[in-house]
Amino acid sequence: MDNLEQKMNFGAHGKFPTIKSNSTLGIIIQSIYNTYIPFIEALKFHQNPNLSSEKSLVQEFVVQNDIQLRKRINSIRIDKEYTDNFYGTKGIPDFAFLPLEEGVSHEPLFVVEAKILPAPDNKIEREKEYVIGNNNNGGIERFKIGKHGIGQNHCGLLGFINDKNTIDTWVKQINSWIIDLSINKSSIWSNEEVLEKIGDSDQIQSIAKRQSDNVFLHHFFVKL
Repeated sequence: MDNLEQKMNFGAHGKFPTIKSNSTLGIIIQSIYNTYIPFIEALKFHQNPNLSSEKSLVQEFVVQNDIQLRKRINSIRIDKEYTDNFYGTKGIPDFAFLPLEEGVSHEPLFVVEAKILPAPDNKIEREKEYVIGNNNNGGIERFKIGKHGIGQNHCGLLGFINDKNTIDTWVKQINSWIIDLSINKSSIWSNEEVLEKIGDSDQIQSIAKRQSDNVFLHHFFVKL
């Protein structure tokens, strides 16, 4: 990810907008990428070698992400399990980035939902949870139906890869689920929502189509 900042300045790829590396959104996204290595190091030397639940992994990631964020900017904070007091959305994303200002409450700048790949316990009913799940709890699904990300143009999904498959393999698998949904539930899903790699960078993005608008999703994958 050393060249991401340079790549981000030229990140427009058809339907995806350019994100300047020195913009607030660019700094947030870069901080997430910069968290990969220290996060893995933190897990490696943790007193508890068996951290494997989504909540425990998110907690460790957020701690390291906060450090990376503060290296670039001090006017943004990270909230874990953010509650939306502005639009009253029912979902609680795993973490969110918000402006830090005394005496003022701000809408989030960027919210992130995390999922483990493959789904915990390898339960067949949770197999496609990165995309769609029971009770509308799928990762991408949450953004499509407005459980997360109302009022935002850009949001994120963080995938913790907990098997031997590569990121490319998982992207292909996720896209196959989306394509199947676009065939079987064409009134809700579209094949235009598949994940796409941006140019020759490591960025992966997609568009989640909602009833009234669309949201750009940034996909972050970490090999555990």
